[in-house]
Amino acid sequence: MDGIKSPSPENGAEMFRAEEQRAPTETGTLTLGTVDGALDGPPVFSPDGRLLALPGAGEVRVWNVAERRVSGSYPLKAPGQGLAFSADGRTLRYLSGTGSVVSLDVAGLPAPSDAGHTATFSGNGRFAAKEVGDTIELTDTVAGRTLGRIAAAGDLSFDAGGRLLAVTGDPVTVWEVAGARQVASIDAGGDVLAVALSPDGGTLATARGGTLETWDVREGRRIKVYEGAGDLALAFSPDGSTLAAGANLLDLRTGGITPLDLAAAESARTTPTALAFSPDGRTLAFGLDGGRVLLWDVHEREPRGTIGTGTTPVDELRFSPKGDLLAVDAARTSLWDVRTLRELGEVGSWAAGPAFSQDGSRLRGVALDGTVRETPVDPALTAQEVCARADGPLSRAEWSRLIPESGYRDIC
Repeated sequence: MDGIKSPSPENGAEMFRAEEQRAPTETGTLTLGTVDGALDGPPVFSPDGRLLALPGAGEVRVWNVAERRVSGSYPLKAPGQGLAFSADGRTLRYLSGTGSVVSLDVAGLPAPSDAGHTATFSGNGRFAAKEVGDTIELTDTVAGRTLGRIAAAGDLSFDAGGRLLAVTGDPVTVWEVAGARQVASIDAGGDVLAVALSPDGGTLATARGGTLETWDVREGRRIKVYEGAGDLALAFSPDGSTLAAGANLLDLRTGGITPLDLAAAESARTTPTALAFSPDGRTLAFGLDGGRVLLWDVHEREPRGTIGTGTTPVDELRFSPKGDLLAVDAARTSLWDVRTLRELGEVGSWAAGPAFSQDGSRLRGVALDGTVRETPVDPALTAQEVCARADGPLSRAEWSRLIPESGYRDIC
């Protein structure tokens, strides 16, 4: 397969070329897997044949050829002509529609893992639980150490501080994270498919079919049964007084159920796939099956606005500790300004996540190799990382060439 040669544009932006690149197999067909959507250009192999870049649907996916799996994806911002790997295969470049060359660092792509990707983070982002075979591995992401493994597998839910972890199954089990020790076993009378722990860890919500039940964790006692309110998307409000179950709000003090008319707000029937309350409890974010996110004003009982992330269903939602940012995990993890509903950027593709660090400066997720990784979202930390990679500040000439729309700044 030939590489792509892009002519230098008239405005003088630098030209980049790809020498002839061939697949690892001289003859025959190499089947990698299913590619969603149409390609926006020819696929390109790295010089050593280890990676294959496929552009399409606003992103470029980089495949590990030997493993037949996607190792990562990157957003294509205003793509122009072609893709090309550097000679050492550590950088992937493309010519943007504005005439500048965009370089993507692919040297640190994780090696895909055969381990499962069921994972979740505690509300404060410190603790992670991920499926490894038929066990759950518990990790302290701040200390960077494994706390232990528990003999359980299923849907996962932490309390707010990461002290307790609930795991679906028959029965549902609750574990103390610090010692990887089981502290409760709750028999809900069948295979529970979704669970949620209240922020203080005192109440457990279980969904089984169309039935939702709440339980006292310490006593293992059923508190209340809500028929017809069962849903796979569950979330407690920060004060623990309200439980969102799909498009229903359950008042746990009175037992009342308030259905929310999301269809009217969306002008179509909607199915929530993910839920998250803002830290002040005033806003509830609904991830919807069409790749949209609806922000709902809990007090006024009306929509605040909608975010469009694409067509892939939303898997996870997380507000930042201040409530000003929302991380949306769908085909890629994107970051949004809650007030303006404007996208601030994309992190890329993670196998599971995301979660903000306790101070909101970093976003964490589980990479395709099963490791917990993080990326800075605080502007100062982001600038530090860019400067470290660039080995110092840009010169005025480099700034003028790469960022002509903005005046020169010494950010390092």
